[in-house]
Amino acid sequence: MQTKTQELYPLTKSQDAGTCAALTDIIWDFDGTILPFDSEQALLRSLWQQRRHRAGVARALFGRLLAWADERNYLEGPFKRLYAFCLHGLPVTELDTVAEEIAHHIVPAERLAIRALARVGKRMVVVSCGTGDLSQRVLQCAGVSDCFVALEANWFTFWQNRITGIDLHIHLPHDKLEAVARLGIDLANAIVIGDGVTDMPLLDRAACAILVDRRGKKATWAATRGYRVARSLAEIVTLLGATGESSAPFGR
Repeated sequence: MQTKTQELYPLTKSQDAGTCAALTDIIWDFDGTILPFDSEQALLRSLWQQRRHRAGVARALFGRLLAWADERNYLEGPFKRLYAFCLHGLPVTELDTVAEEIAHHIVPAERLAIRALARVGKRMVVVSCGTGDLSQRVLQCAGVSDCFVALEANWFTFWQNRITGIDLHIHLPHDKLEAVARLGIDLANAIVIGDGVTDMPLLDRAACAILVDRRGKKATWAATRGYRVARSLAEIVTLLGATGESSAPFGR
C-alpha cells in the first residue's frame, strides 16, 4: 500500500543526455551534494570548539555524539528533535560563524559550475532534509545563493536571536516529494541532483537523475537504478551545458 507522498509522482526512467540537457528545472540536494559533507553534523561538532566559553562541555560532548550517530544513520527518526534540543539557546551568530567556515569547502571550481548552470538558464532549487537557516547562509557565503530561486528545508525557530526549536517540513526522505509539489515542479520534466539514499524518492522519479559520487564508490548502485554519475559538479556542467545569464535570488 502506497503512502500519500509516494502517490504524488510515478516512477520514471532517466532520459538520454540530449533530453537531460534540454530540461530547465534542476532540484538539488544540499548536504553531500552542493556541500561535500553534512552541515548539521558540522554545526554539532563546532560546539566542541566553543566548549570553554559558550557551549559548555556537556553540550559539546552531546553534539559530538549526535554527529557521530547521525553519520552512521543510527538516529533517522529522533535525530532532528535531539539536534534542536542540543542547539537550544545557541546564538544565531554561531550559524553565521559556522557557515563562513564550511562554505570554503564549496571550492571555486564547484561555485563556477553552479554559476554555469544558472547562466545556461536552468531554474534551480534546493530541496533538503537539512537546516535551511544553515544551508542558506553557506550558499550566501559561497557567493552562489543568487543562482537558486527557492530553498525547501527545515527552519529553526528563534527568540531574542537564540535557537528555540525547529520546524520540521522535510523530516524524512519521502517528505521531499511534497516539497517539490509545493514548488509546482513536475519531476517527470526535471533534473534531480543528489548524493545518496535520502535523495532516492526524487532521483527515482526524475526525468534525469544525477548522482554525485566524489569518491567513486557508488557507480554500481547508480547503474542498478538508472542514475547518471558525476564525480564533481563540473561533470554535471559537461552533461548539461553552460552559457547564459544567472537566475533570480531566493530568500525566506
